[in-house]
Amino acid sequence: MTDHRYTVRLRSIYGFLLFIIDLFFLLFSCFLAYYLRFYTDIFGTTTISHSISGQYLFYSLIITGSIIVLFAVFKLYSINKIYRDLYYYLELIIILITGIVIIYFSARLMGGFYFSRIWIGLFSVFGVISIVVSRFILAMITRAVFKKSGVACERLIISFLDYLRVFKKNTRIKKKITYGIILVINDIIFLGIAFYLSFYLRFNTGMFAESQVVYFIETNYLFYSVIFIISALLIFLLYRLYNWDNIYRGSGYYSRIVRGMIINIIVIILSGYIFELFTFSRKWILILFILSLVFIYISRLLIDMISIRLIRRIQTTSSTIIIGIGENSKRIEDSFKKYSFEDNKILGYVEYKKRLDEDKEYSRDFDILGYLEDLREIIYKHKIQRVIISSPEYKYFELLEMLEKLKGIDVSVLVFPGFFEFSIKRMNMREIAGIPLMQVSNIGFFGVNLFLKNFIDYFLGSIIFVLFIPIYLIIGMAIKLDSKGPVFYQQERYTKDCRTFYMYKFRSMYADAGERLKELEEYNEAEGPIFKMKKDPRITRVGRFIRRFSIDELPQIINVLKGELSLVGPRPPLPKEVDQYEDWELRRMNVKQGITGLWQISGRSELSFEEMARLDLYYIQNWSIEMDIKILLRTIPTVLFGKGAY
Repeated sequence: MTDHRYTVRLRSIYGFLLFIIDLFFLLFSCFLAYYLRFYTDIFGTTTISHSISGQYLFYSLIITGSIIVLFAVFKLYSINKIYRDLYYYLELIIILITGIVIIYFSARLMGGFYFSRIWIGLFSVFGVISIVVSRFILAMITRAVFKKSGVACERLIISFLDYLRVFKKNTRIKKKITYGIILVINDIIFLGIAFYLSFYLRFNTGMFAESQVVYFIETNYLFYSVIFIISALLIFLLYRLYNWDNIYRGSGYYSRIVRGMIINIIVIILSGYIFELFTFSRKWILILFILSLVFIYISRLLIDMISIRLIRRIQTTSSTIIIGIGENSKRIEDSFKKYSFEDNKILGYVEYKKRLDEDKEYSRDFDILGYLEDLREIIYKHKIQRVIISSPEYKYFELLEMLEKLKGIDVSVLVFPGFFEFSIKRMNMREIAGIPLMQVSNIGFFGVNLFLKNFIDYFLGSIIFVLFIPIYLIIGMAIKLDSKGPVFYQQERYTKDCRTFYMYKFRSMYADAGERLKELEEYNEAEGPIFKMKKDPRITRVGRFIRRFSIDELPQIINVLKGELSLVGPRPPLPKEVDQYEDWELRRMNVKQGITGLWQISGRSELSFEEMARLDLYYIQNWSIEMDIKILLRTIPTVLFGKGAY
């Protein structure tokens, strides 16, 4: 973009507009900081006057004028420099903060130039936010106006999606750094908010504070807030909570946040006693821990959700290759396509040339990207960001050779250990005699765990049964009015150890549905020993509605109270289905069957039988009370939106 593209008049008008906007928001930030510092109870009232101090008005003009001069010196009013990329806003922030720091230290060196540090701190925060936001909004408005007027602006003012595409083109290391900075800023903001709210709730509300006692934020508490935030950032850094590679489902990411916050609170308590700076309120510490944990947990969850949506919107994929061809590799690809929360793209497979030549027939089922001998060239050519090594396909020395080839390349390397059914939460890496070993926790349906699971079943089952009595009556009448036959339908099923029981459901089909099954078997849309048909003609009008929202399964609460079913567990199969099970599928019958489970919240009728069975086995191998609660909570939106049901 060159100067001649825009007239002198346009450049002058736009520069003047930016100057007026900056002047207004900087002065407004000064006023807002002054008001919060001296006219609210947040930091203590130091004056009873309701007029603005002439001294602070002078300080505001000095600071505002200095920042505007710096903006002009660094050409931030030039139309040919603004809005081109995200670094423009970073430069804006750095120059603004630099101006404030210069003024602050100049005041410290000069006599008679005194102002509140809290005031200058508040001004810094409000100034950065207001200037960045106002200029960003002005950029979007300018882009729309220029486009409508036919003025070229694509290389001058890029849109929000363009900013994201700039991020997309960055190297993997730059993306990681950018994401880490966003998380650091998020943590600083919300830890600060948690500190203030905890102090306010403890000392300025009737809930915890002593009556008729007013507290201001003391210097000691401010000091500890800084220690609290810095300590949290360092602990999170040690727990790798700013590393994009460690942020994915199943990594224990959120449990590390909880552990980090617990350790941070312990650090604050110990530092208070060791340095004997002051005695702090135990109630304040408790409230601070709860609020900081809630804020960090929710804010990071929102950042993850927003990041995933934005990545998918700009079609940014983590280009991935799988080294090795075999059954394990195929399952890895299938799992990535269906269950990965990132927008992963498996570009293809890489294998030794010799092995591909030996089994050309088998390798046709795989999208071969190249030979393993040319691994580095393949990564550079296709801009690969992640490499997955299917280790069961290779010998030990071959793995070492691959890892040696990947040294010095900016890619994420993942090694598949050889099994799918174990959750990472159940495993810990240990080193014994120099040998890396995985320790698998011995968990299962026995002892205290079994007692807790049964208690939850009976407790929640009783509550659900009582709450839904009106629904039972309404659905029962609707079924009776819609078609002939009983309200309830009893079906023989298998539960733990293949014990027979009769499962209760609201009747959703016509009375002769069983007799008509044989004539419909050729239309079966499900794989494996189950029958599924989207437009099953045996389903009644009411039945189609109650099936979509799983209302037909409400009577199974009776089976739970009778001890035949659990709220969460594998799907109870029909006897004829079990007769067709393979040996590995029979392991589903080692536990009490359930009303809902992993496959019900992962696609329901849209999944194949093999996928259902594998999800059930994963549940059995990695069961915990926490997992049951998560499945129950995720069942609610799945049922409400009728996802995958027919």
